[in-house]
Amino acid sequence: MVGSRLDGSELVAALGLVFVVGGVTLWWESILPTTDSIQAALYELVVHVLFGGVVLALGVHIERSELSPRDRFGVMVWCFSGFLFLLGLAVWSELSALLAGRVTVRFVSDVVVFGSMGGAFGVVAGVNHGRSVRNARLAERNQNQRETLVLLTRLLRHDIRNDMTAINGHAELLEDHVEPDGEDSLDVIQRRSDAIVRLLGDTDTLVETLETDREFEPIDLSAVLEDQVASVADDHPSVTVESEIPSGLWVVADGLVHQLFSNLLGNAVAHNDPEGLTIRVRAVTDGDVVETVVADDGVGIPEEVRDSCFELGAKGENSGGDGLGLYLVSRLADVYGGSVTVDDSRSGGARFVVTLPVAEPGAD
Repeated sequence: MVGSRLDGSELVAALGLVFVVGGVTLWWESILPTTDSIQAALYELVVHVLFGGVVLALGVHIERSELSPRDRFGVMVWCFSGFLFLLGLAVWSELSALLAGRVTVRFVSDVVVFGSMGGAFGVVAGVNHGRSVRNARLAERNQNQRETLVLLTRLLRHDIRNDMTAINGHAELLEDHVEPDGEDSLDVIQRRSDAIVRLLGDTDTLVETLETDREFEPIDLSAVLEDQVASVADDHPSVTVESEIPSGLWVVADGLVHQLFSNLLGNAVAHNDPEGLTIRVRAVTDGDVVETVVADDGVGIPEEVRDSCFELGAKGENSGGDGLGLYLVSRLADVYGGSVTVDDSRSGGARFVVTLPVAEPGAD
């Protein structure tokens, strides 16, 4: 109902058509016969038709645009307001002749030229105003959706994490009471529970990266890497972790940066046999970035999927993961103004190279 009554795009196009036809008619009947040269005649034709053509073209355009019917009606109001304003100026400039009953060619020419000019400026202003209103509505809608997503994530993180903790606790209590045939099933329960908890943590981190008002600060990457290396060594005693991490590596980041390297190290363990696996972590300052290399001697990542492995949901054919870990790594690196790439390690496994911008320690 609103579209049928308030959509003024047809009137805008009609006004433009009137200007074009009127301009051509005036030029043909009154201006061309008195013009001495072809160049002058063409100039007068362009002057009398140009802005009318702009109004006509924009009228057709907004009818097919993404603007709502109400916004299109607003464009029509702007168009006719501009037209009437400059028409009023044209009438004012010839008021004495009009009051005397004389309608001159100059007055008609001014009506066509200045009226179409005012209409064209009005349409442009109206379209820009309509788009700004539409963008504001979209921004508000996106903000509402983001807030809803944050709320749902917090609910999931709270409720499901508590449930998984309870499941793990009961599974541990059953360890001494399960028959040998059921031990494998119990291990599956514990592994899947841990995987769900990790997934919730990654999801929460991704939601936090959507914050538009996040503030970055100097972060001691040396301490972050040392903590993550120690965590992997504690959680997976069968994995050998070699590190070469000098002190004083400061980068521009925030409190989520540990998730980037936690996921890289966790990915190396999850996609390889932990027994006999070796992971090497090396970090160094290279100009205005800190380069961190995480390499392993596992099965590696096939070359044909390296360009897509950082996409959301991307995972190998035999992977039991959720396709979120490497996407989170890429997302965080991008948020911090850095990058991440993957190739082969010297031992044939995967080699990830992360670069993050250097920060002065203690700088704001």
